[in-house]
Order: sequence, then structure tokens, then C-alpha cells
Amino acid sequence: MPFAPESRALYSRLRRWFAKHARPLPWRGQTDPYRIWVSEVMLVQTTVAVGIKRYPRFLKRFPTLRSLARATLDDVMKEWEGLGYYHRARYLHQAARIIQDQYGGVFPSEYDEIRALPGVGDYVAAAVSNFCFGTRVPAIDANVARVGARLFGITGGVRNGPVRAKVYRELSKLMTVGNGAIWTDALIEVGALICSPRSPGCPSCPLTQNCRAFEKGHPDKYGMPEARTPRSEVQVACGIIRRGDGKILIAQRLETGLLPGLWEFPGGKQQAREALAETCRREIEEELAIEVRIGRKRMVVRHAYSHYTVRLHVFDCVYLSGRPRKIGCQNWRWVRPTELHALAFPSANRAIIEAIGGIPTENSQS
Repeated sequence: MPFAPESRALYSRLRRWFAKHARPLPWRGQTDPYRIWVSEVMLVQTTVAVGIKRYPRFLKRFPTLRSLARATLDDVMKEWEGLGYYHRARYLHQAARIIQDQYGGVFPSEYDEIRALPGVGDYVAAAVSNFCFGTRVPAIDANVARVGARLFGITGGVRNGPVRAKVYRELSKLMTVGNGAIWTDALIEVGALICSPRSPGCPSCPLTQNCRAFEKGHPDKYGMPEARTPRSEVQVACGIIRRGDGKILIAQRLETGLLPGLWEFPGGKQQAREALAETCRREIEEELAIEVRIGRKRMVVRHAYSHYTVRLHVFDCVYLSGRPRKIGCQNWRWVRPTELHALAFPSANRAIIEAIGGIPTENSQS
């Protein structure tokens, strides 16, 4: 049968299904643009399960846009610790200050103004506009891209820009009626609960009678991402550098590159045919211009990033000589182990902090 969905009928089915099956999420039903913005930025690279746990905590620490704008970047980064993709926290902080300074603390209501804020992409701008300002703009996240590709029978990997553009155009035609917030929420929910990547539950889907992929008999052949290349593994060595009074030397990463501005135990990547203990010694000297004695390997921590994994080899080290200098870092500090919990570290470092007697930080996925 030709695919010509009647927007109002499809919207009505979607709305009824959503009213019955929507999950009770802490950000659901919010209309405060600050709270919606925080939730959408957090969920861009964070699972819903982790978001449910961390979203209320973030709002307790920064309950208003003004409180976020007035906070220090260190405080914001510390609260974001464990969520990963730390540029999101930096952009939240920057954007909050822009809204406070340029908009008098009132969140902008126009899509283009929201889209222009630091760190805000098409999806977040559309979601905030729909949930808070009554617009009907397709908000294309991974779930909606998959649902849309199947609904409209669009072939190709859903990470592909042209595929998402086609989904956007077709959804724009549907979203001429109804409530933009319900369209957005319900399509995301269908993708999360029914239209799964490999085993879509078509019999219980409110879109089935209009779905081209279902009509063709192979819905799981549509809406799939391109195959990722296998992750490479990087070997890294770092040192727990102690001096005579028991304090530990830590360094703050540069403002550019991976994990900008976070604190870490000094170290770096292993070079070809280099022993890991030598990697640790060399990297500390290059980063801080000090001499250390490398002791035993205390532990190995494995951490996965989006495109590669890191195997972090952690050595006990004794400070010998030299005044630390900011060569490969933006700052350094001697701290007691119990002071480490107050600073923002990459996720891979939390196991080290626990191992040396720092106050354990909350385990969370990043």
C-alpha cells in the first residue's frame, strides 16, 4: 500500500500510546528550559539509567541557571565527574554565563538563539524548543533516527548525515499538527521501548500500520548504524608521586585536547619498544621537569572511550628532586590523599584514588 500517513491520525495513536506507556523519568513533564536543557545535554552521551541518578544530584547542586552561571568551572567539572565527555560541562557553564550576561538570566525562547549557545546542537535546540516553547521541530537523536528511518523506509546508516536529513524532512511533514513535546517524547520512547535496533516489537508499536519497513517485512534491516571499526588499545603509565610529608603530586590537564582541565596523576602514552616504568619516568619529567624514582606497579586500570580503550599502568613513585614546572600541564599541586575527592578527575583515576586512601567517589558510567 502507498505510504501516505495522515498526520493527525498517526499523532493521535502515538499520543494515546505515550500516555499509557511513558516511563516516569525525572525530567519528563518539565517546562523550565534550564532543567530541560541540563537533562538533554546530560543525556547526549549518557545512558538514561545514569541520567536518572545524576540529573537530580546536578540540580540539587545547581538548582537555577543563575547558580550554575555563578559557580566556578572547577565546581561544575567536579559535579560532572564520572559522566564523561567533559566538554559538555564546560559548555553548560559557558552558556549559563552567556544567558546570565546577555539575556538577563532569561533562557532564550527562539530556536536560533538556543542553537547558538555553546555546545548546543540541532537535537538539544529542538528538544528545548519543543518541550518549553511550543514549537514543532524534529529532534533527531539515535532513537528518533532509527524510528524515522523505519517509518519512512529510508535506507543507509543512521549516523549518516544525509539519512538524518531525510528523516528530518519527513518528520517535519508529519509534525504540522499536535504538540511538539509529545511528538518528541513519544518518538524517543517508541525507540527506547519498542523499536529496538535488532528486535523491534512491531505488534505493539503505535506506528506499525504506517511503517514502510514493517510493510516490507524486514524492519530490522532499516535504521541501523554503520559498523564501527574495532577499538584500539593505548598503553599509558602514570605515577603516584609522594614526597617525605606524604603528600601526592597531581597535575591539571591543559585546556585543549582530551579531558581538558581535569586533574590527573602525571604520566602519558607508552612509546614503541619502551618499558612501562620508563614511560612513567619520561612522561613525568617531560610534563613537570622533576626527577622521581619508579617503584612497584600498584595496579592496572582499563577504561573505554568512544573510539579506543586505555590500559593505565599505575606506579608508586618517590619524589627525588626538581621544582615542578608547568610544561605539559596548566597547573600542579601537592595534596593529601584525603583531599583528592574534592577535585575533578577522569573516571579512570577514581580507582587509583580509592586505592591510596582517598575518599571513594560514586561509581557511575561515563
